[in-house]
Amino acid sequence: MKKKTWIAWCAAGLLLAAVLGADIWKVNQKVNALSVSVQEMQQTQQAQGEQILQQSELMALQAEAAAVKDRDSVIPVLDPGTDGWLVTQYGNPGGQQEMCYTITTENGLVIVDGGFSYEVPRLRKIIAEYGNSVEAWILTHPHPDHITAFMDIYEDPQGIIIHHIYTAEQAPQELMEEKAPWDDFSALERFRALNIPNLEYLHKGDQLDLLGLKMEVLSAYDTEMEPLTKDLMNDGSLMFRISGKEDSMLFCADVGTSLTKTLVKEYGETLKSDYLQMGHHGFGGLGKKFYRLVAPRAAFFDAPDWLVNGEDDRSTKKNEELMRAMGCTIFFYYTAPNQILLK
Repeated sequence: MKKKTWIAWCAAGLLLAAVLGADIWKVNQKVNALSVSVQEMQQTQQAQGEQILQQSELMALQAEAAAVKDRDSVIPVLDPGTDGWLVTQYGNPGGQQEMCYTITTENGLVIVDGGFSYEVPRLRKIIAEYGNSVEAWILTHPHPDHITAFMDIYEDPQGIIIHHIYTAEQAPQELMEEKAPWDDFSALERFRALNIPNLEYLHKGDQLDLLGLKMEVLSAYDTEMEPLTKDLMNDGSLMFRISGKEDSMLFCADVGTSLTKTLVKEYGETLKSDYLQMGHHGFGGLGKKFYRLVAPRAAFFDAPDWLVNGEDDRSTKKNEELMRAMGCTIFFYYTAPNQILLK
């Protein structure tokens, strides 16, 4: 091939390569631009989807908060007429665990524990319905989720008269702190500082009349309990049963597993009761043998939904499943206030 011809062919090849290269570069640029556009669109759609989801979740939370707030102020009918005694469980379905019950007749009111401060406005309204008179206020033990509302009202009664205040004695604070340094003693210290003149201590075996109901104390702190548990404040709770002519209800307060064996051995089949307030909100609490001996028709869990269905600890859920397997109706804060009629 002549030199001029070879040079011409090379020049033509370079020109073709340049043209093709430019076209390929343009195509690549278009593909890259399209890819970026697709990614941006996908990111936008994802962000919009997340925003819609967040808005949906926010609306659901706002609706739930409104429902919870409304339920915190609900006061059901408390007058059972001449049929018996109404037992009502209160509680915040989206909030904290606590213990707050009323026992009512046509003209008589008993309060059990009372819960946190957010129960105070509702309790004041309930007490006002009974002429600002509380026949008896039963305090199972001095943890904040049980007696804060009582202390708030006692310190600022606004005309409220409490005729009887019952509770269990407590172990020496030094011993409780030694055995359970993790515990909260703030409510106990505040409670003792009140120096309540009409405070009456109840002990195992005590019986009294409560609006015509028979009240019997099955367990309360005593020195014999000290070797059995480290959790003296909870396990030293006032466990009691109230009985009408036909029905009964057992309140376990915060008594836990450490006392299961002792209680089962001491009471056996006499634990049988129609209704049951679960030990320690259903969280841990008493053991299967105890609950099977009680064999109630309905069980009250003093627990919001997160404690019943939460993933951190499954003991509450297991206790719920146990009670359902026994044929129990279950009450917890999702449907509070909850009521049963004792006859």
